[in-house]
Amino acid sequence: MLKRLHFLPLLALGFAAIATASIERLDLRQMIARSEAGVYGEIISHDVVAVPLPDGGHEMTFTTLRVRGSDVISGKEVTVAVSYPGGVLPGDRGGYNSEAPSVDDVKVGNRVLVFYKWSDNMGGGFAANALYASHGGLFRSFTDKRGRVVVQGRGKGYAIAKNTRLDDLRKQAKAHHAAIQREQTPKKK
Repeated sequence: MLKRLHFLPLLALGFAAIATASIERLDLRQMIARSEAGVYGEIISHDVVAVPLPDGGHEMTFTTLRVRGSDVISGKEVTVAVSYPGGVLPGDRGGYNSEAPSVDDVKVGNRVLVFYKWSDNMGGGFAANALYASHGGLFRSFTDKRGRVVVQGRGKGYAIAKNTRLDDLRKQAKAHHAAIQREQTPKKK
């Protein structure tokens, strides 16, 4: 039987950090603007760690995925570690987080697109690249009959609402990124 998460200490110690991990309604442009990067690739490892809380009697668990692939904007080959709250350790320590990706989504070997942003404290002092928008920042993929990679859409309100070919998604991401950069560049007088 899984131990229950103790939410009162969690809220008192890290509400702001946890609040940033909540689900947001985002389109792709908003996701590009708010996250640090998006990486498409294969999940090569899946690890859970426990972080003791200052009260001495409780701990938080975090799952970290390592994804090897390429940045969706630059195309640069990267391996990135992306974390989210929740996860179960041997002996049924820890617990699931309702906003975390499903167990099926994070299996080693899955090909996924992840969006993330650095967090100095996801809770309990745990610093990592946080999966942006919790489960809303991870998208699985498949290969269609023509051999093209398709990133699975998750419906209205998600950065990728409908199934989109990876090549098209990369083009869209690059265009959004360029537009955002132009908007943020001070205009010369």
